[in-house]
Amino acid sequence: MSYKTAHAPHLRRSDRFSFMCADVLIALAPLSIFSAVYYGFRPVLLVLAGLVSAVLFETIGCLLMRRKPTVTDGSAAVTGAIIGSLVSPLSPYWLPVAGSAFAIFAVKMPMGGSGRNVFNPAAAGLSAITLCFPGFFFKYPDPGIGLPLPLSKTVNMASVPSPASQLASGGQTLYSPTMLLLGEIPGPIGGTAITILIASALFLLVRRAISPLITLPYLATCAVLASIFPRVTGGTAGSVMVELCAGYLLFCGIFLLNDPVTAPRHWLGRIAYGVLAGVLVMLTRYFGRFEEGACFAVLLVNAFATTLDRFGWYALNLRRIRNRRRS
Repeated sequence: MSYKTAHAPHLRRSDRFSFMCADVLIALAPLSIFSAVYYGFRPVLLVLAGLVSAVLFETIGCLLMRRKPTVTDGSAAVTGAIIGSLVSPLSPYWLPVAGSAFAIFAVKMPMGGSGRNVFNPAAAGLSAITLCFPGFFFKYPDPGIGLPLPLSKTVNMASVPSPASQLASGGQTLYSPTMLLLGEIPGPIGGTAITILIASALFLLVRRAISPLITLPYLATCAVLASIFPRVTGGTAGSVMVELCAGYLLFCGIFLLNDPVTAPRHWLGRIAYGVLAGVLVMLTRYFGRFEEGACFAVLLVNAFATTLDRFGWYALNLRRIRNRRRS
């Protein structure tokens, strides 16, 4: 009997992965539009710069490796769009391009291309530009300026502290819960529109493009740690609210952790994956060098994904394994 093999991720339908990538791109689009309302067309161009460059770099990589181009599955577009969505509206256009180049050439293609990467390429690209260019990455404009940002290559404008930076500095945040929910706060292009992020998560859950078994344990773990170790005075609820809305913690739980290639497949492994990711994200916030280090936490939890998946499968099948040994 012969069996047909296919490239990972091994899904029930060969076209399922492309549909999932399309759904993710649809869910990312409103975030860029929301940012454009505050800052003009520049955020949209930054996201497009990341998306187009990632597709181009993967095409070049496939040609160099003499492989059939895999850009039609949409994974490269998703990688570039995620990187572009998490840079600042003040970032130069080359910043998401640099992140996409590292994601494709240093992380994705060396592992064999689409569906074979051990680490999330978008998280790796974000980690690279966070380490190399923090001055550009964490420089945010004031959403209350009321004027569109110029479309020139560089923008000389004073930055304002984001909620994440205020938490990192140990100071009291100046933003109310209403401002946090409505996105009237400085931050990444796709990380401030909390209400839209929740709507995007619901859309992806309905489309089964993300797993609640990863996202919900992740957010619950972050909330529990924020309540036990609050960094905001004035009550537990306020601390949890600010922690979940600051930086791109919520974005990470929706778009980065649910990568079907790097996330576990079994339900118990997914729950453990989400919990571990929440712990690592909060640790990077409490003890990390930067105001937001969720991308580093994603790479760390990626390294444990296979182990968690195996332990989850073993725990679910322990009784069956014991019965086989006895027989």
